[in-house]
This record gives sequence, C-alpha cells and structure tokens, in this order.
Amino acid sequence: MRTKRFVSALPLLTSLVFIGAGCGQKAAVSTGAETATPAASGKPVSSDKCGNPYYPFKPGLAITYGTTPSVNADYTIRVISASGSTAAIRAEMAGGVAVEMQADCANGTVSMKGTLDLGAAAQGMKIKTTVVESSGTFMPASVAVGSAWSNSQTVKVEAAGGPGAIAGVGPITTVTTEKSKVLGEESVTVPAGTYRALKVEVTRTTTSKFSGLPAGLKLPEMPPSTATVTEWWVKGVGMVKSVTTGQGETSTVEAKSVTGL
Repeated sequence: MRTKRFVSALPLLTSLVFIGAGCGQKAAVSTGAETATPAASGKPVSSDKCGNPYYPFKPGLAITYGTTPSVNADYTIRVISASGSTAAIRAEMAGGVAVEMQADCANGTVSMKGTLDLGAAAQGMKIKTTVVESSGTFMPASVAVGSAWSNSQTVKVEAAGGPGAIAGVGPITTVTTEKSKVLGEESVTVPAGTYRALKVEVTRTTTSKFSGLPAGLKLPEMPPSTATVTEWWVKGVGMVKSVTTGQGETSTVEAKSVTGL
C-alpha cells in the first residue's frame, strides 16, 4: 500500500516542479514593462517581479485550479515571497498536502531549484523531490505566432521518512522533455474570467526509472509516455488553462480564481 501511494504521487510531484510561479510548465524572460488586462474586467493586472509578463513573481499572487475529470483535485499555486530574481512558491493541495519550492529567473530563464518537501499528513508520509538538472528555454523573451522552443528537466523523487516511507526503496528519477510552439493568440474563458491569451502547443515526453529496489520487490517498468498539451498563457497572470491528451485520456486544468494581482 505504501509503495502504491509513493508511485501514485509521482505524476503530481513532477508536474508541480514545472508549474512554478506562473502555474504552468513554461517560465519566461523579460520582454519589458508589459501589462495585461483580462477581457472580463478591464482591470490592469500585475507586472511581474522577474520582469516577464507571462510568469509573475508577485508576492501574494495565487491561482486556484480545478482539474477534470478528477474529483477533489483542486490545487492552489501561491507566490509566498520574491527577492530579486528568486521567488518562493507553494503548491497547496487537498488533504493538507503542500509542496514548497524555489523559482529563479536569473539570466532571464525561470527554473525550479533545490529540493521540494511534500508532507502528506493524512497519508503519514514525506516525499523529497530534487531538481537534478534543468536545461533549455521555458519561454523566450519575445514570442509570436510560430515561435518554437524546448526544455528538459530531471527530477529525483524519494521517500524522506515518516511512517509512510518505503523501506529499502531508492529514488525514482524522472526526465521530462518538452517541445513548444505558439499556435496563436485568442480569447479564452475559464471560471476565473475571460482573458486574451497565447495558445501554446507542447509535446511532452516523460521517462521514469526506479533504482535501489529491495530484494524480492518487483515493480513494473514504466515505459516512456508522450502527451500533447495545449496551454493558454495570459500576460501578468500566468497559465489559466491546459488540456492534456495522452495514453488514451484527456484532462483539463482551468483557473477557478486569481487573487493578489
């Protein structure tokens, strides 16, 4: 049972590593003092601490997302603090589960760094996630229809103790690569409102590998998986919607509320 809990947490953990301050897989570099206006309200939204309109480093900014068809899968991405090119980010999930991480936008590219500690009190387990390597561009400084870029991230996930730890099980290393392209700019409506957004198509390939399994424990190999993700990015806010199709399933993530602008 503990092994199943650990394995089932992996997709969420690795995706949260990519979410970051802008609540999605892309990070960005400065394009100047641009601002954004949601079509629904006409109110100006935040400029970003990092200098990039699509990935705000604004303390207090929080986006709550709902996921379908999952039930009780809402989560909130919150910018806790920002200093210079670094922001502290927290992902808050159901059951009191929280992931804390650091995002850095030095040299214009946002990346996650250090380790993430996930404490799941309800399940009695702690999971440590380490960003081993990050390369490529998460979002260029200047994007337009037809712009394309790629990135790669290596993440190590392991039980970090507590009654939920799996004795003798070594870390799981997950490598995720993405190839992205801007398809256009359009209006998108989500529960949080109506926005003018960049529409980005992402091809994501993920490979995971167990290491250090105890004698007698066999787990099925996890073959590489490929998914196509369509994302909608709003200046001054971040990602407000994504639709992921892969392995015969489709899931949708939409912003339910945006606060702290």
